Amino acid sequence: MLGQDVCHSAPEWATVVALTRADGDLTRPEEAQAALHGPRPHIIIHCAAYTDVDGATRHPERAQAGNVTATANVCRAASELGARLLYVSTDYVFDGTADAPYTESATPSPLNAYGQSKLAGEQEVAATEGHLIVRTQWLYGPGRRNFVEAILEAARSGSALRVVENERGCPTYTPDLALGIWRLLETDAMGVVHLTNQGACSRLELAQTALQEAGLEDVKLTGIASEEWDSPTRRPLNAVLGSERLEEIGLDPLRNWRSAVSEYVAVLRRRWASE
Repeated sequence: MLGQDVCHSAPEWATVVALTRADGDLTRPEEAQAALHGPRPHIIIHCAAYTDVDGATRHPERAQAGNVTATANVCRAASELGARLLYVSTDYVFDGTADAPYTESATPSPLNAYGQSKLAGEQEVAATEGHLIVRTQWLYGPGRRNFVEAILEAARSGSALRVVENERGCPTYTPDLALGIWRLLETDAMGVVHLTNQGACSRLELAQTALQEAGLEDVKLTGIASEEWDSPTRRPLNAVLGSERLEEIGLDPLRNWRSAVSEYVAVLRRRWASE
């Protein structure tokens, strides 16, 4: 999802080579090396990840392979090539117990196997010269089925909806995040940067906003506690990301999440109209 938007939004100065699984298995050192050494990039934007949160809980070895082993192999190739490396990470490196947003200086403390694997990936990247770690959260966008689209598709089918109301975060639109990533790469920033659409909400508020934008606000929507959701994974409840580095770097924050949701729902409505 994010990788597609990174490709679509590349600036004129960037010649993008988009690698897929068909180009090599990043968990295998020799395949990662061959895939990355071929184009000899100056910059590597590492969007590949194992992102199935419940799958990571059930099969932590898969998260370890996809988020740690693969990342270590990418880091090795970046070092050999002298390439700048940008790694996309997550709010799940935090436990979500704080009363205020987590900034870049906050100490990670993941609750689950997915967060643990992404933090271990960060630690691999942190040993790479000139690295950037971009933490973000609650991604949605046109490249893949996501929370916003799932809510609206269920509503259009007439289903009553149950949505968690005690998890808070910053919904982030992948086209906006992709542009933010390219703007970051046009600076000499290094280290950790938090990058999300501005403002925070609960998953229930996000669902309500999407339904209103789609003209589906009459659909029955019930808020539930995170513990009531059928999942084996313990999730951070208040892992809102904030940034103290964007101003320092000289970059404007991404737009407010409500504006981004409105734009995305308009995209979906045009797609539905053409079906």
